Amino acid sequence: MMTFQRILFVSVVLLLVGLIQGCSVPKNKLSLYQRSMVIDNEQTANTILAKATMQVIDEQGLEGLNIVSVSGTPYEMGFQHGVLLRDEIQIMYSKIIRRAKIFSSEQMMAELYDLMEPYIPIEEKEEMRGLAHGADVPLRLVHWIHMIPGVAEHGAKKKFRRGFSSSSCSNVVAFGQATADGELYQLRVLDWMRELGVQQWPLILVHRPDVGYASVSYTYSGFIGSVSGMNEQKLAFGEMGYGDPANETLEGMPFIFLFRKLQREASNLQEVEQIIRSVQRTNSFVYMISDVKATAGEPNALLFITDRDRVLTFGENTLLIDEREKKRKKKVEKYLPINDVVYAGAKGPALYENLQNYYGELNLETLQQMTEAVSLKSNMHNVVFRPATLESWVSNASMINGNAGKASQQRWFYFNFADALTATVPLDKGAQ
Repeated sequence: MMTFQRILFVSVVLLLVGLIQGCSVPKNKLSLYQRSMVIDNEQTANTILAKATMQVIDEQGLEGLNIVSVSGTPYEMGFQHGVLLRDEIQIMYSKIIRRAKIFSSEQMMAELYDLMEPYIPIEEKEEMRGLAHGADVPLRLVHWIHMIPGVAEHGAKKKFRRGFSSSSCSNVVAFGQATADGELYQLRVLDWMRELGVQQWPLILVHRPDVGYASVSYTYSGFIGSVSGMNEQKLAFGEMGYGDPANETLEGMPFIFLFRKLQREASNLQEVEQIIRSVQRTNSFVYMISDVKATAGEPNALLFITDRDRVLTFGENTLLIDEREKKRKKKVEKYLPINDVVYAGAKGPALYENLQNYYGELNLETLQQMTEAVSLKSNMHNVVFRPATLESWVSNASMINGNAGKASQQRWFYFNFADALTATVPLDKGAQ
């Protein structure tokens, strides 16, 4: 079965330990003015912060959700994020450490980051630096946090994966005859590690860079990478792991930063494919990316199967066979073609059945209903995109154990990215 396993690499979760001292986060001992090459006085810091906005969603069923819009240079955007969510970031890092089962050494984490570092875009390096300075945490801690998704998918590190259940994801793009109104919708189901508890700090993070396209990511406090998102060019992004082929490597661009690069630089699927093929890739991932602007003869969405050596693309109404099952000598799962639909995920038969049952009626409501049937117990968040209008709806897992805590069981939150691109909202909280 095509499970797109993502078993969390416990060792890298524990990379947060750094110079392990009990269960505390390594502390920063330098002042902001000592650390920063950009900020040397309070006025400069306040000028940078004035370019950011923050909204705290204080509603029943949406507790903990923040919307942060950052703008400026990469360093400035990271600094804004770090200052505005400083308390949440420090507490979240501490919580991850307390839940750690196995401890990794600082030396190991330094070695692993060193493998990835040459391939990380300078924009993300500077944003991580700004995040560390704003949140008042060591830069190495921010680096290690952002290694988790990539190393968690690295098959060669299986021995460090004990302690957490497997996870997976699903993605659907439907349009034309498949949807009730003919509009394009994309469903992104993230099944990850609810045991970590990071869902306590969900974040909608809007980037408005000085250079490049604006984007929105559905993420967590203290994390600048993107696993689910959309850019102002009306491209929507989702991702899935794809097993552990022998040719995986950590010497490449982490996918969380590849998504940020795509969101910042790509305006259509042709540019998306060019960028994906041009970068040094790492582990085996599946990307689902849609473009509502596609004209006749162009794909509305592409599913990419990628690893270090290859990039395969699949469009709508295309047979997709999970080739991994051939190698495992298991029953080969086939994703049968559906007109005006691209899909894949953890529960292939359930996806196909629901898409057939709702065919011609797929819309926001039916896609939201599908999330319960196609998600796993590890369901962390779900997003329905309507890229034509830059609208989205997101549900985040709660801290309740069992199925009741799944994201599919929680309240949905409406977010209009188009409004966020032009809105100027007073900060709910700032530097203290």
